[in-house]
Amino acid sequence: MIRAIVALLGSILTGLQAVFLVIGREGLCLNEGCKIVDSFPKLPPLYFNIAGCIYFLTLFWCFLKGRKGSEYWHQFAKLLLLAGIASEAVLLFFQYSIVSAFCSYCLIVFSFILLLNILSGLRQIFSSTVIFTAVFAILLSLELKAVPSSDISLHAGSYAQIGEESEHSSLYLFFSEACAHCEKVIATIKEDSSCNIRFNPIDHIDHFSLPGSRQFSEYDPGINLGFLKSLNIKEIPVLVATDQEGAVVLKGESRITAYLDEHCFGGDAEVDYSGSSQTTSSDYGQLPDQNQLEEGCSVEEDCEDLGT
Repeated sequence: MIRAIVALLGSILTGLQAVFLVIGREGLCLNEGCKIVDSFPKLPPLYFNIAGCIYFLTLFWCFLKGRKGSEYWHQFAKLLLLAGIASEAVLLFFQYSIVSAFCSYCLIVFSFILLLNILSGLRQIFSSTVIFTAVFAILLSLELKAVPSSDISLHAGSYAQIGEESEHSSLYLFFSEACAHCEKVIATIKEDSSCNIRFNPIDHIDHFSLPGSRQFSEYDPGINLGFLKSLNIKEIPVLVATDQEGAVVLKGESRITAYLDEHCFGGDAEVDYSGSSQTTSSDYGQLPDQNQLEEGCSVEEDCEDLGT
């Protein structure tokens, strides 16, 4: 009976999440990892939650039927649990290795499936442990990276653009709505920019206000997050300035605003490039480690409340 109750709670959780998404509200999540993870799958999160609700309801039904003495329902439920733990191994690997961000809601769902396997006896614990370990180990042995392929342009990750399109040079500002430093950089950008500036968010955007900007109906934040990961950059804002000779990568609010003022708005500020990296387009994945947070926000956390 305990397993049936746990399965019912799992169906209620995923069902509520689906309802929240249908009515346009934010889903249940305790951190920004959910937005980051949700930006990668091709299918909307709603479909995953509907499938999860059906999965837990099926387990609930199997456990109820199994109480009447039918071994068939018990065996079917155990197979479903093994399938669930294998799927969770893939999802956990994806969060750990590909996007480097954990979704708290996903971890709660995983805990339900893990608990149901534990409650199903020693043999089920052994089988689920072997399957989870095998799947995770196989995925770890593969070279899977969240690096956009060379035929995928950063244009596909652009939410908005200001300035005239140029074949020779472009600026890409990687940002998030939840980052106060990013908002300060955007606030300094003027409509009469002499540069072509594209705005590439690392998550889905709800509100964006910049006079003179052109917004695109389709954009993929996963491309932007994967690009930053390929550079081993874990903070925003980031400005990538590209031209025919290569690119320069700048991090931090003050460096970016100084660069924009000097190159796009005719200012006299001198940019300190000591915290930037220069590379050619073919060397993006070989930049030095840049883990230190300086006038920026972690891609995995909010930093809306700043003392500055």
